[in-house]
Amino acid sequence: MTVSTLRPAQASDFPFIHRNAGRKENLTFIEDSPDDVLQAYIEDVDAALLIWIYDGSPAGFALFNELTHPDQQTELRRLALDQTDTGLGQLFLKDLVHFGLMTLGKDRVWLDVAPENARAIRSYNKAGFCQDHNATKIWHRRDGVSVDLLVFNYDRSDGPRGRP
Repeated sequence: MTVSTLRPAQASDFPFIHRNAGRKENLTFIEDSPDDVLQAYIEDVDAALLIWIYDGSPAGFALFNELTHPDQQTELRRLALDQTDTGLGQLFLKDLVHFGLMTLGKDRVWLDVAPENARAIRSYNKAGFCQDHNATKIWHRRDGVSVDLLVFNYDRSDGPRGRP
């Protein structure tokens, strides 16, 4: 039986994180933070930088923010799989939602996505995230372009869709 789990990132994981954040298909959507910023996330009580382990090996990473948010929500700020098109995306998202709702005890996990990232939008919808049509967020990309991001929520109270 294959097992997946999340564990806190360590400095020794930084090359893995850089390799995934820096892949050509991710450059438009994922910020590749320098080591000092990654270390700050590890030390920040309001953040959780995680490594997703699948079948005994690192297979993805994620960054949660707003761990101390008073409204019982957390932001899934960054996520990336080591290998795409392997059928692992939904399991990865399920583990991340479970972490947010069950491990952190939050009522909502939210994330934002660039509207042209159709693949991610399909994945989030399939995993049970719902677009919040009343919320938008502006992102200023490294290339100087400003983008109105779409916001998606996964709420514990959404009935079957809200269950990890």
